[in-house]
Amino acid sequence: MVNCKKPLKIISFDVDGTLVDLEYNDLIWFKEIPELVAKKKKISFERSLKYVYEEYAKLGEHNLNWYDINYWISYFGLEISPNKIFEKYEPQVRIYPEVVPLLEELKKNFILIVITAMPREFLVPKMKKLEKYFKFSFSALSDFKELKNSEIYSKISKALKVRPEQILHIGDHWEFDYLAAQKAGMNAIYLDRSSTTKGNFVVNNLTEIKRVIRDKYNN
Repeated sequence: MVNCKKPLKIISFDVDGTLVDLEYNDLIWFKEIPELVAKKKKISFERSLKYVYEEYAKLGEHNLNWYDINYWISYFGLEISPNKIFEKYEPQVRIYPEVVPLLEELKKNFILIVITAMPREFLVPKMKKLEKYFKFSFSALSDFKELKNSEIYSKISKALKVRPEQILHIGDHWEFDYLAAQKAGMNAIYLDRSSTTKGNFVVNNLTEIKRVIRDKYNN
């Protein structure tokens, strides 16, 4: 954990798996897209799901197109607007139960921001009920045309005109959230909801963030 030379000013959150659960994403990638492909190819959903999953895997999460729904709509030759898909599943956005009470408390003493890897169009429906708590939102793909990495976190701290050590970033991806933010000089907490990782930099529930801030940063 980075030692703060100045008190924490900003708390940054990842979105998927951190503030909202993964059901919304899963419904789009593993239900809607395979259903549309099955209809187009006139094959069963099971065959389509296997095919689609294999195509996703070929690209991998380190490729920018992996996150781009427009890329996959074009790749599979689907005739549908991304917005139609987003709107269809917006009611399925689920905010983790501890999130709103935590944000209500943290907003009293900190500037809150979100930093996501996902394109901004994925961010909009997820943040409709949460956006009032956050002063800024950043999409690595939409704003910087990159995946979340240490350079992105450095650019964000410069844009916010604060030193990296004045930011605490919390997210559920070991590489893109914890390691990358830490490398940029930020304080970082790894959120492991499965409770399989241990360490003083790990929390299993966002309610533990209050304790971490109190114990480590004297805020």
